[in-house]
Amino acid sequence: MEVVKLTGTYTVDNCGKKEFYGTYYSSEVLNDGKDGKAPRLVQNHGASDEEIRNMEQWLKTLSYIVHGNDISLGCTEEQIEDAEERLGVSLPADMRIYYLTVGNDPLLTTDGNSKKKDRYLPINEIHVSDGNIVYRMRKKEPFALSAVKRQIMFMDNDTWYWEPNMESFCENIMITAAIFAISHMKHSAKGRLKGELVSSLQARKLAEQRFNSTFRALDSYYHPFCALFYNERERRLGWFRSNGMMADILIGTQTAKEIEDFGEMHGNIKFKYTE
Repeated sequence: MEVVKLTGTYTVDNCGKKEFYGTYYSSEVLNDGKDGKAPRLVQNHGASDEEIRNMEQWLKTLSYIVHGNDISLGCTEEQIEDAEERLGVSLPADMRIYYLTVGNDPLLTTDGNSKKKDRYLPINEIHVSDGNIVYRMRKKEPFALSAVKRQIMFMDNDTWYWEPNMESFCENIMITAAIFAISHMKHSAKGRLKGELVSSLQARKLAEQRFNSTFRALDSYYHPFCALFYNERERRLGWFRSNGMMADILIGTQTAKEIEDFGEMHGNIKFKYTE
């Protein structure tokens, strides 16, 4: 079937009822809109301008929290132009904004746990492979962004493939940059949660309600069972996830006591601290 480029309002799988407006491809449509409703796209789609802005703002928030000031460690326009000339292609809008915002920041582009060997490539190391721009390496696993459709691409047996149910580039950046940021904070730990936060179909809403004295949930991250939490004033970060069988939270703070207090406040959560 011929793939058609479309423009209009759409929703995204696992992002609730939030509507976006932008250009997308017919191959990205999960469900056609009926009775006046917008079509629903798969998660791994080319992002709209609003989704790109959400990513950019979150990266700036993360930068402030990990550095304690408004330091800017993004790539320069000259670095971007040099990369585009070397690659022979223009960077997609979402990738360009990512590198302009935090491309030179080791705290947001590399996991602090060196055993994970997970990093975003510096602008001078990204490269093109079969029409895809390789931008991340997790151990020996490359991540790429298709230069035209702007979908995350994965490799299997030396062949690139598209996984529709993976997050979009922007959504994946928002999660990964938060995890990287937490890994570089003065104190970080991971705790297993119990009860309704595991089994409830409203797990995210419950987490938002229970943790609101410590964190604010990022309202531009829309997943129903996961949440990104932050507190700019106290420079705290959290990433919560629940899948019906388990739930946990990853926390980064300025003092160990903040993690201990959080655990006591919410049912004596047993945290495993990052070395």
